[in-house]
Amino acid sequence: MADTAPPAPPAPVPNRGLLVALPLVAAGLLFLIALNYARNPDLNRDFFIYRIGAHLGARGDWPYDVPKIRALVADAFPDPDPKFDSFVNNNGYFPPPLAIVVYLPFAVLPWGAAKLAWAVAMFLAALMVARLPHAFRAADAPPADPSLVWAAVGAMLVLNYLSVAIIAVGQTPLLFVGCVVAGQWCFDRGGRWGPWLGALLWAVPFVKPHLALPFIPLAWYLGGWKRAAAVFGAVAALNLIGATLAGGSPLMLKDYLDYVPTAHKAVVYNRAELNPQITSWNRLLFSLGGPLVELTLVTTVAGYLVWGGLVIGRCAVTGERPSRAWALAATAVGGMLCCQVLGYETLGLVLTVPWLRELFAAGRRAQGVAGCLLLLLQQIPREVFQAEPLGIDFHRSLGVMLFAVLVLIGPLRPRPKT
Repeated sequence: MADTAPPAPPAPVPNRGLLVALPLVAAGLLFLIALNYARNPDLNRDFFIYRIGAHLGARGDWPYDVPKIRALVADAFPDPDPKFDSFVNNNGYFPPPLAIVVYLPFAVLPWGAAKLAWAVAMFLAALMVARLPHAFRAADAPPADPSLVWAAVGAMLVLNYLSVAIIAVGQTPLLFVGCVVAGQWCFDRGGRWGPWLGALLWAVPFVKPHLALPFIPLAWYLGGWKRAAAVFGAVAALNLIGATLAGGSPLMLKDYLDYVPTAHKAVVYNRAELNPQITSWNRLLFSLGGPLVELTLVTTVAGYLVWGGLVIGRCAVTGERPSRAWALAATAVGGMLCCQVLGYETLGLVLTVPWLRELFAAGRRAQGVAGCLLLLLQQIPREVFQAEPLGIDFHRSLGVMLFAVLVLIGPLRPRPKT
């Protein structure tokens, strides 16, 4: 009788409690950091502006008045010797009226309580960001395999240099990514309220509409025209409500559109010529000795059209329908490349992680590692590269450009090599 080989031992299953605990612990630590920052009266400056704009708008006071906002900022963050590039001389309220509605819960609270509430919001957003490695899977994909590696990745997406910097200034990227992940979870669950909640959550990133604009076609690709229409409708409705609150009429939305193109450039931080922290193709071009191109609404839309043409061309050449994760990665990279954004906003590149996971699952480790290294490049402070002997100030914009190339040449639907 022939000998039979003993059955292979089952693969070890990671500790389930640790898998659940890692993202929760990471979000909890970020929450503690946010609470500590809330005690510092000199931090949360950008959050102060978002909140004060909503506070003014909610009481019917038009917030799109740069001198008015700067007077309030100077009172809250006094600077006895302001310079040309000081914060008190470089601020204003620029988000669309939709932001008045989004930040209204914080505007009705006293400043101290609002900072605590914002810390809670960051905790909830961080919980969703930590789920990102397991999000945006194909509908027919097998269940996600439990892996301590990807649980650790989820924790690192929450606890890193950029996320801590975002907490310090009170900016929106964590909220942006968290709402994208939470909204997709609602879309996938379906049910009576899932699509509507998902549309509202996907409307929140339109606090920065230039970055969120490509999520409308992404919604169409992932869920059809009805989903795209729901997201667009939520964005439009919130903007009209905000314009009515602040200006007394939904038609005041036009006044905002007239205001923001020129007022935005009155801030040094928003000019590619003067701020090396800007991360986009035009800053890279200028840093490499090319002409100065300050992005406007027209040039931003033109950039999106070029990027969209490249994405569609890539799909047409292969004749393949992209995975949900690749479509999300192309959307995230396109926003970073085509918009004039600041360094901390490159946290949005973490939306490429579901595609990177597909690359590793398909055995395409070289491309997966390249993507991870480009993500880590965004985490390196600018001062490191500006120091001798490198002396460069464009590592983030270069990293975004290289990431765009990686997405375009990478597989649309990664499969194991044969």
